[in-house]
Amino acid sequence: MQNIIDAFSDALMKFGLKINIKKTEVLYQPNSSRTREEDIMVDGNKLKSVLELTYLGSTISSNGYMDDEIQKRMAKASASFGRLRQRLWNNQHVSLRVKGNIYRVVALPTLLYGAEAWTVYRRLVKMLHAFMMRHLRSIMRITWMDKVTNKEILERTGLPYMEDILIRKNLR
Repeated sequence: MQNIIDAFSDALMKFGLKINIKKTEVLYQPNSSRTREEDIMVDGNKLKSVLELTYLGSTISSNGYMDDEIQKRMAKASASFGRLRQRLWNNQHVSLRVKGNIYRVVALPTLLYGAEAWTVYRRLVKMLHAFMMRHLRSIMRITWMDKVTNKEILERTGLPYMEDILIRKNLR
C-alpha cells in the first residue's frame, strides 16, 4: 500500500500538487492475510487510520457493510417524506400517479443517494423495499388489514420493485 501512495504522491508532484495530510484518511478493509494495519506515510507524516469515513456524502465503513449508511438514508428520506405529508400525501385532489411520480423524484433519490457504490445484500434490499412499501401504503391510506398486495400497490403507483431500482442504479 505504501508503494501505491508513494507513486501517487510522485505523480501529483509532477503537476505541482500534493496530498493534503489533514484531509486524507486511511480506511482498512478486513483481509485474512493481513495480520495488522500498516502505517501509511506521506512526506514523513503518518496518515490517520479510521474505521469509517464519509466520501461524497456516503459513509463507508471498514467492515464493508452498508447498514449505518442505509439507516441514515432512510432517516433523511423519512424527513423529506414527512415534509410533504400535509400538502401532498394527504391531499385527496392529487392523483395517485402524481403522488407516485413525486415519491419517485423526491423520496427515492434521498433514500438511494450513492447506491451506485453500495454492496447490496438481499436483507438490505428487503429492508429498503419494506421502507418504500410503508410509505406507499401511507400515501394510499392502505393498512395491512386491507389485504392489498405489494404488487398491486406498485402497479397503482407506477413504481417498480426496489430490487429493480437498485439494479438499474448499479448498471449506470
